[in-house]
Amino acid sequence: MTYHFSKVVDASFDQAIAQVTESLQQDGFGILTEIDAQAAFKKKLNAEFRPYKILGACHPQIAYDMLHLDDKAGVLYPCNVVVQEHADGRVEVSAIDPLSMFLPVDSPKAKEIAIAASEKMQRVIDRLPAAQIHEHAI
Repeated sequence: MTYHFSKVVDASFDQAIAQVTESLQQDGFGILTEIDAQAAFKKKLNAEFRPYKILGACHPQIAYDMLHLDDKAGVLYPCNVVVQEHADGRVEVSAIDPLSMFLPVDSPKAKEIAIAASEKMQRVIDRLPAAQIHEHAI
């Protein structure tokens, strides 16, 4: 089982951030945190790194329901979504699969909630415009 959903998108890095934010909102997620890894590594390590942002997304109803089942489930939050630009210019969006994230919560109801959350996050990624892959003739 993979722990994430990923897609190379047809967008610039900044456009991808906006598209991800909008797609998350369409499924009821909000962004609670934003970590700019590129800026943090430059400031803390004086090291260069590619554009890489971690968006901490939360779906209030899912969080509420899961915390009612297990008050320690909050250690698993938020659902992280990564937008990164690779060296070749491709922009990729990856999101945690909530089903894998909530596996430690041992409850049939937790699994139901996790499946619903997983379906929502998959829709978020599916809505993003995929980059066209051009194959070169040999």
